[in-house]
Amino acid sequence: MPEKMHEIQETIRIQLNYPPEKVNQPVLYRLIRDFGLKLNILKANVEPRTGSFVFLELSGESGAIERALRFLDAEAIGVSAIGLDGVTEWGIQDG
Repeated sequence: MPEKMHEIQETIRIQLNYPPEKVNQPVLYRLIRDFGLKLNILKANVEPRTGSFVFLELSGESGAIERALRFLDAEAIGVSAIGLDGVTEWGIQDG
């Protein structure tokens, strides 16, 4: 029986910017359950009235990460790349 080909594993660091109406939704849970990703929350600020941000590290198969990023876009969650120490590597966009 042929061995199943595995996708390349990768890790990215991103900032998620939540609008106020998304703060109470289980977005991070969905990244784990629906896309099989591992995540590490590096920093977060949750403000139900004004919106929130989360700095996190996502690890998983590259195709799953791409699908998860499309999911976040469809949910109106802003996504920006960040560096290892939370400093902009590629230019953080306002969410």
